[in-house]
Amino acid sequence: MIKKIFGTALLLLGSLVSYAQQQPELPLSPEVKHGKLPNGLHYFIQHNAEPKERANFYIAQKVGSTLENQDQLGLAHFLEHMAFNGTSHYPGKSMLNYLQSKGIRFGADINAYTAFDETVYNINNVPTSDKALMDSVLLVLHDWSCEIALEEDEINAERGVIEEEWRSRNSANSRMLEYVLPKIYKEYQYQQTPIGKMEVVRNFKPEVLRAYYKKWYRPDQQGIVIVGDFDAAEMESKVKEMFSSIPMPDNAAERVYPTVSDNKEPIFVYFDDPELQYPRVDMAFKTEKTLWELRNTAIGFLQDNILESMLAGLINSRLDEYKQDPACKYAFAQVGLGDFWVSKTKSSFDVTVLGKNEVKEAFSEAMGIVARACKTGFTETELQRERDKILARFEARYNEREKTNNGVIASRLIRHFVDNEANPGVEAEYELAKQMLPNIPLAAINQVATSLLTPENQVLIVSQPKKEELAVVSGDEMIGILENAINAQYEAYVDEVITDPLLKNEPKAGKIKSQKAGKFETTEFILSNGAKVVVKSTDYKADQIVLSAFKEGGKRAYPASQAANVLLIDDAYENSKLGNFDKITLQKYLAGKNISLGYSVGNTVNSFSGYSTVKDFPVLLELLYASFTELTSDQTTYNSFKEQARSILSNQDKNPNMVFSKHVMNTSYGNNPMFQLPTVSLLDEANYEEMVKMINSSTSNAAEYTFVLVGNVDIETLKPLMEKYIASLPGTKNNAKVKNLSSIKMVEGQVKDEFTQKMSSPVCNVYDVYTGSNLSYTVENDIMTEFVGSVLRNIFTDTLREEMGGTYSPYAGSRFNPYTGVWTIEYQFSTNNDMLAKMQERAYQELEKLLKEGASEKDFNKVKEAFKKQYELKLRNNSYWENAIVTYLKGVDTISGYGEAIDSITLTKLNSFMKNLYDGKNRIQVIMVGEKSE
Repeated sequence: MIKKIFGTALLLLGSLVSYAQQQPELPLSPEVKHGKLPNGLHYFIQHNAEPKERANFYIAQKVGSTLENQDQLGLAHFLEHMAFNGTSHYPGKSMLNYLQSKGIRFGADINAYTAFDETVYNINNVPTSDKALMDSVLLVLHDWSCEIALEEDEINAERGVIEEEWRSRNSANSRMLEYVLPKIYKEYQYQQTPIGKMEVVRNFKPEVLRAYYKKWYRPDQQGIVIVGDFDAAEMESKVKEMFSSIPMPDNAAERVYPTVSDNKEPIFVYFDDPELQYPRVDMAFKTEKTLWELRNTAIGFLQDNILESMLAGLINSRLDEYKQDPACKYAFAQVGLGDFWVSKTKSSFDVTVLGKNEVKEAFSEAMGIVARACKTGFTETELQRERDKILARFEARYNEREKTNNGVIASRLIRHFVDNEANPGVEAEYELAKQMLPNIPLAAINQVATSLLTPENQVLIVSQPKKEELAVVSGDEMIGILENAINAQYEAYVDEVITDPLLKNEPKAGKIKSQKAGKFETTEFILSNGAKVVVKSTDYKADQIVLSAFKEGGKRAYPASQAANVLLIDDAYENSKLGNFDKITLQKYLAGKNISLGYSVGNTVNSFSGYSTVKDFPVLLELLYASFTELTSDQTTYNSFKEQARSILSNQDKNPNMVFSKHVMNTSYGNNPMFQLPTVSLLDEANYEEMVKMINSSTSNAAEYTFVLVGNVDIETLKPLMEKYIASLPGTKNNAKVKNLSSIKMVEGQVKDEFTQKMSSPVCNVYDVYTGSNLSYTVENDIMTEFVGSVLRNIFTDTLREEMGGTYSPYAGSRFNPYTGVWTIEYQFSTNNDMLAKMQERAYQELEKLLKEGASEKDFNKVKEAFKKQYELKLRNNSYWENAIVTYLKGVDTISGYGEAIDSITLTKLNSFMKNLYDGKNRIQVIMVGEKSE
């Protein structure tokens, strides 16, 4: 969108553009070792110490489904699958077996994706202390580059897996996309999603796939990205040695990105489907993409990272504000600037609107707000809040530059390689942002906004549930609404700014009564009001503090008649007033601050949870104090939320996945009202004023709460803040220690719920869960219970997916509830009608075989190594420690001796454990049989 942004605003941006033009190209971050081999292959290598002794490996291909011929639709995605089914150095499944034996998990750590113009493979969380493993992973990337085996038997076996992937994803939204794309693109390359056409997937000849692979998987379209805790110079040397010998084919086909056609007259598309959830409008104003050669410049950085974000943020704040009025016609509305739908070669300004009841009034109102913003401009106070928000994002990244995860760094390097996005490094970007943001004048932003609503290149799409009460809308109607909104005259917006402090009453500080060292290197405080505070200072993140506060209670403390209020109480909290601010004014107050705080009622406790940066931590405590002492009702805002939610939920009984989830919940808990998914009837049953009273009652005595802080907390800095905002809370009696945490259990006995569901694209879903309470809680029993589900998941991948080809992504898992003493093994998969009975039988047989005969040494080793590797990563995660400390304070130690317990578990011990686990008494089955709707 570079031409449009700077076409009329260059003079207004003045010195800022001059500054940007002095830096014609932004150099790649100096931390990255980058090179281009003689064969054309690029590499990007960066040392990074988070997580410690781990590395992520990627091969990015500038190759996707747009390179397919008409008779190849689906081959790019099929080829991605085949990369895991044999290469020259790793025939069959040997590569997956080897990597999993080293604790690298298929799906979680080993994966890939195929898009329209790129395909990216990854192997993550590779232990860098294992040099042989590191070399082997490099060899895998080499084979993916040029030596995928593509054996006929493996190709034929994968056809069924991909068809089940297509079936499992063939939702109403997917069908909408498949219908819309050919209507809005003349170019066939964008008319079909990457999964392709099933007639091609079922019938293509293997030599066609091999020819596609040979033609497009070649060095000049490939980038190796490696980020982790290793010697970058040594890794660079190995990459050069490993990949330089890959030949670049002679007379290689030209890599061309399809150009998207312009349209003078508006394009209108209407789509309805009985399974769609809500009426929706997608409005796009197409424009030119930022030129490739400008993206990696200061001008491109200003355009793509600041101006587009600023414009979208300014308009979205207006849309959010108007949404709080219960009379608002839309449930949700948002704008964005980016790629036009699925294409990289055309940009667009997009307006998305979800209607509460129907689309015409919703679109008219939302489009009017957008047009008003674009035509009359913004205010200085709005612009300053948006500057603050954007700068806060850059500052947060800068503060965490030494603690950034490998995956975050790698994803930006991939974008640099594939799309030429600027990546000068976190420090340089922060400096650019600080230089640019204050110098963007309001007049320039307002000038740019006037050009967003283009008179040509308009694309308007309406999608809605197919039902009698929703009339089909015409293109003439919708285009007329659009033209009226654009051509109307508007008054300038007046920004309501509250300069009052958040709190109505300044807290009267309490005192710290005692301080002592606690378990897990924590510090425990007892405050003058009886509240308990437990703090663990860590260096896992440079700029993160995680907070939780809990008291004994939860769902078990309320009668069944209060179920609706309990289940929606978090929404009541979010839509109430805190101190001097309602929801909208609070958002303005928090602009530029990285803070989150929520309230919920769980199974056994009432709790707050949140996080902040170090700088914003005092404001987080302000919010916490206000939540305890100054939370009041705001019926108007809640009513608006209620109407928005009603529109989203009104058609969910036609969504097969939602229907299945409801059956699972209701069957598992015997229709217990405390365990149900949100519905319109639940919304109507809940009483907002009662929910506010319930929150106020829950927070009336801070002595009942334990407050837990984990992260970059300086104890001495914390003390006065703790005295001001926590010790000052009303508290009369210290009941903070939770004594009894028995919670509601799943139903017992043999329970089966099999039902038929009408759907446009039939699919069968199976959920099976087995429970028992014959174990005492120990860390070892906890771990071995989890082992069972992980082993079963691997078995299902080998049998249900690879051998039978009957499902795409079977799930299995298991857990031990330390409070109830109940263990659970569950599995879930989707399949087709013809294979349902065979798949159900095989799944049960594999579970029964595992429990009776035990795991194989191969499967056991995969799971044990994965647990060891994941435990090492968890130990440097603030949220993990926050959860572990809260669990310990509730009375159960789930972490002491955990690492030693993993090491102590042998195959013999696990197999002996499983033999006595399930007694055949408790089993819950939920089966949804898809039936073609008329």
